[in-house]
Amino acid sequence: MQLKLYVTRHGETDYNVSGRYAGSTDVPLNKKGIEQAKNLAGHLSNIKFDVIVSSSMLRARQTADVICQSLGLQYSVSDCFVERHLGVYEGLTRDEVKTQYPEMWNRRCTTLPDDAPEGGETLRQACERVDRGLEHLRLFYGDKCVLLICHGLVARAVHRYCKNLAYDEMSGFVLNNCEIVDYTLE
Repeated sequence: MQLKLYVTRHGETDYNVSGRYAGSTDVPLNKKGIEQAKNLAGHLSNIKFDVIVSSSMLRARQTADVICQSLGLQYSVSDCFVERHLGVYEGLTRDEVKTQYPEMWNRRCTTLPDDAPEGGETLRQACERVDRGLEHLRLFYGDKCVLLICHGLVARAVHRYCKNLAYDEMSGFVLNNCEIVDYTLE
């Protein structure tokens, strides 16, 4: 059995434009993000999806709404694929974080497996949550074609899982808004 998994990141938000950490903050798509989702739906129209799964966060669900309306399909939501909670970093830009939390910034706490911004989720915790979601998909949809609509770090965690990468190898993978990548899982 082979699971064909297509992964996309939600459309653009104002936080993306301003370079703010969104994390678990439930920000909506902006106008460009909605257009990106519409364009993506057009590109996906020639693929027969058996299942569409979205993060339960607003920006992902809005992207799923646009895609599913265009494709005439339904989707389910999963909390396994919500974005990593970034604690005190949420809502701030990188420059603001460097100024307000220089010690955390200097130790690169978002990139270390067992560290996180104060009040946030560690990289390992986020990846283990995503791994559980992927195992669920493999168990229940092992021979299906699945579209997953998620977030930047979640897409990186999916890539790590699918390519069997170490934590320190995952940061090089970036999925832009409404970009798509596919994997085949045995």
